Amino acid sequence: MTFNRALVTGASGGIGAGFARALAAAGTEVVLVARRRDRLAELAEELEQLHQVSVEVMPTDLADSAAIDPVIQRLADSDRPVDLLVNNAGQLTNGPFAELPLAGELQQIQVNVIAPMRLTHAALPGMIKRRHGGVINVSSIGGEAPSAYGAGYCGSKAFLTLFSQSLAIDVKRHGVHVTALLPGFTWSGDRRDLSPDAAISRRAVQEPDRVAREALVAVAAGRALCVPGLRNKRAVAIGRMVPRRVMNAVLASVNATISAAPQGPPGTARPQDHPTS
Repeated sequence: MTFNRALVTGASGGIGAGFARALAAAGTEVVLVARRRDRLAELAEELEQLHQVSVEVMPTDLADSAAIDPVIQRLADSDRPVDLLVNNAGQLTNGPFAELPLAGELQQIQVNVIAPMRLTHAALPGMIKRRHGGVINVSSIGGEAPSAYGAGYCGSKAFLTLFSQSLAIDVKRHGVHVTALLPGFTWSGDRRDLSPDAAISRRAVQEPDRVAREALVAVAAGRALCVPGLRNKRAVAIGRMVPRRVMNAVLASVNATISAAPQGPPGTARPQDHPTS
């Protein structure tokens, strides 16, 4: 399956920018959606110069429910059809749920759950009518197991994974493919900035461009689930086999290790389980 035009959210960096680069290199026109207008403009210029493809820029804060409306209208535009939607934008909060501001947790749900649902709902009718199209929802291996300091995040990603897999069954007969992408830790900045004593090994962190390429192969092939990287595949497989009480104990130990790890100065690039929008 090939795509003529794709819309990518959270496109200003990390996996989102990886999707934009991979799609443009394949000759696909791209619509870039993210909060940071300057980053989008830089990426658009890069893609146009390197690959001579049409690039649209839509600066949008998906945490604002009203701001999503223009993106929904763009997806529903039958004169300029989008045949691949990549819901990549995400938000991550970390800490004991009872101590986190509720507003931030609700905003996380808006970005990780509500926005992908609304955008997918807008894109699907046209794809079904044309009997061609794809949706990639960037979930996380974090949605495969509980985390003491990620209740809202893990819950939102668990929903997105099952939503995507269920939707894949619904629309497959119409020639539309839906794929849940479950990346693990992925570089969102300069890998050289990672502290040598960080709790996460450099070898465990993936390159965003590679993650994006694997996801594009998966959606084109009609696979409902894509877990890039051998380490992540093993983690997901083990997580599904190990009794939950054992997994809870292991995760509690891992969370304690990460929380105690030295942190770099503010603004230091660190590997993230999911890029923010």
